[in-house]
Amino acid sequence: MALTWGAVYLVWRIGWTHAGAQPEMYVVLLVAELAGWVNLLLFTFLAWRVPFRRDPSATPGYAVDVIVPTYDEGTEVLRATLLGCRALTYPHTTWLLDDGRRPEMAELAQELGAEYLTRPDNSHAKAGNINAALPHLRGDLIAVLDADHVPLPHFLDALVGYFDDEKVVLVQAPHEFYNLDSIQHVAEDRHEQSLFFRIICPGKDRHDGVFWCGSGTVIRREPLIAIGGVQTATIAEDFHTTIVLHQQGWHTHYHDETLLLGLAPHDLDAFLLQRSRWARGNLRVFLTKQNPVTGRHLTFKQRVSYFASLFHYVAGPQRLALVSVLCATLVTGLLPLRGEPILFGVLWAPWVVLSLISTRALGRGVSGPLAATRHGWMTMGVYTGAFLSLAIPGAGKFKVTPKMGTDEGGLSTLSRLRLLTACAGALLVALVLRGLAAAGVLGLHGMPRFALLGSLAIGAVELTVIGLVLRALVARRQRRVVYRFPVDVRASVDDELIRVVDLNHHGAGLLYSHPPAVGTPLTLSLRLPALDGTTRRVDVKGAVRAVIGTEDPEVQHVGVQFSDLSPEAENQILEYCHVLRPATVAADRAQHQHIPGFLTSPDAAHRVA
Repeated sequence: MALTWGAVYLVWRIGWTHAGAQPEMYVVLLVAELAGWVNLLLFTFLAWRVPFRRDPSATPGYAVDVIVPTYDEGTEVLRATLLGCRALTYPHTTWLLDDGRRPEMAELAQELGAEYLTRPDNSHAKAGNINAALPHLRGDLIAVLDADHVPLPHFLDALVGYFDDEKVVLVQAPHEFYNLDSIQHVAEDRHEQSLFFRIICPGKDRHDGVFWCGSGTVIRREPLIAIGGVQTATIAEDFHTTIVLHQQGWHTHYHDETLLLGLAPHDLDAFLLQRSRWARGNLRVFLTKQNPVTGRHLTFKQRVSYFASLFHYVAGPQRLALVSVLCATLVTGLLPLRGEPILFGVLWAPWVVLSLISTRALGRGVSGPLAATRHGWMTMGVYTGAFLSLAIPGAGKFKVTPKMGTDEGGLSTLSRLRLLTACAGALLVALVLRGLAAAGVLGLHGMPRFALLGSLAIGAVELTVIGLVLRALVARRQRRVVYRFPVDVRASVDDELIRVVDLNHHGAGLLYSHPPAVGTPLTLSLRLPALDGTTRRVDVKGAVRAVIGTEDPEVQHVGVQFSDLSPEAENQILEYCHVLRPATVAADRAQHQHIPGFLTSPDAAHRVA
């Protein structure tokens, strides 16, 4: 209904609203509205039906190399990832590919049972790092993990069965994240990428359009070597490489089950850096011979699937165009379209309402218009810049997304979103000027009453939305450098049993009825479940750093910072927080309810448990 009503509205827009309209504004607004309709059409193509996940049994006998490319990520980030690789139940060889040429990385690899490789230069960044390693790998399959993506024990068991089909070259798993306080999280189980991984990727699987998403991927080695390795013509090596593989007739699949957890961008700078790199890299595929629109040997469905992913970035320039036309209309009084008011009520209003309803329905509760609008305004500037970069040869240098840090928020946030802040300012000025003109205080070109009221109403709504986005970002504070996992385990302190409610390898949160004073040294004996089914005693020393009240007046939250943590204790805490706990949570949820993006079959839950 939305697409049909929208098509009728656009026909009316093209044929009957140009007379008397300002020509340039008419064209800009019409193109922006057409882009909105096309975006809904492509979303419908991908999300109309979300298939049930296949769950092929793990096939023994595949030789698997698990590779972890790294450049400047810290030891503690890689330690967690390599501990997850060590816990994988399917036979494999882990390789740490260090582009930083750091002695401590070689020592870490040796400590945790991984092979270590480096190279003399950093040409072509991650793609070059993987290509340099290919001659050393001997496995049938290559599993690729980013430095901060910790696999769950059954990661390989869930994916290798797909390769019994000899035409399958790649299987992709979703990206989930353990730092729930990141800037891209909108709820505990939802983040900015949830719609892509829980709705769009399963839809792409129906059209053989799934592409390598950088990490959480298993690839057949020989076809990768046959195409010359990972493609290096763009900084979107994963997206670009998959197109080449599809052109060779290979098939790809998506496995909708949480198999790894990584670090989401913690602050606005990291978020925008990552999204800018993705947009610039993916869009530059249009300038290669693998352009999915004109390139050879792709099916029609694959072309549409790839084009839908690239068309997503149009949302940035589209938002800028809509705000610009609105501001120009308010200030000049010139109209981008003209028509009878009744027709706006009959054609435009139902199209807007139906498109919002259908977007939410297709999103199946994973993401709605409000969350999409928030992230859309946040990325407007970087997506617009990505389109402009198409005209600049060599634009888009590879930069690693920062993995840790704090986010102080504050007014400095506005300088990071200059374009959005400028749009908010321009819209505010335009509304004030038009309001003064309507009150007879200022002499501006007059507007028909219906156009005046409509423009003021739309402008007020848009300014409110932008203001709420900016206010939330300015007010945001995330001061903990390393995420604390919510847990429910026990520890003893001086023979007193204490409940531990959050934990990482730097500290813990304890619930006390009679808390010690700040600065008090403590020795905790943690009781942590282990992968072998036992419970381990982990002794750590620390000191009280904070005492905070809780909802229960008889209980207080005590923050403890660890000191002099032994390597064994650090490994045990990291293994529990990053590997065992996520796998247990996923299995428990799978046994009780269907949660998109988590384990969804009793067999899979039993396998993890």
